[in-house]
Amino acid sequence: MAKQVLVSITGNQFKDADGDKIEIVTVADYYKRNGRHFIIFYEMPEDEQAMVKNTIRFDENFFEITKKGAVNTHFLFQPQESISTYYTTTAGPLNVNVTTTAYRMTEQEQSIDIYIKYYMDIQFAYSIENEVRIHVIQK
Repeated sequence: MAKQVLVSITGNQFKDADGDKIEIVTVADYYKRNGRHFIIFYEMPEDEQAMVKNTIRFDENFFEITKKGAVNTHFLFQPQESISTYYTTTAGPLNVNVTTTAYRMTEQEQSIDIYIKYYMDIQFAYSIENEVRIHVIQK
């Protein structure tokens, strides 16, 4: 049975001295099945006309996010591994390679904290260092 949680996602891109930061705070559905955590929420990306369904699946060893809607992709983050995927936008598909350098998941009674650090290579030409912090708390 799903329950509602509050999810805070902070992402940093270190492409230059200033970097870019995104923050999302939203209500999401949460459930745990067979030792894996699941979080489902919807968002309206900038410059898009349709909602995107985000499904996050994770445990202490891996993190996966699937986006469906105006943007479609499937990212898998596993420490010290490189995973290639396509990031499909309304402007067309992009080939993306993700190399995860750090991943931590800490579960407490009322919350879960996730930290991911990774490099993203886009179209084999543009590389960006990123980190994401996710905080999930029961409502």
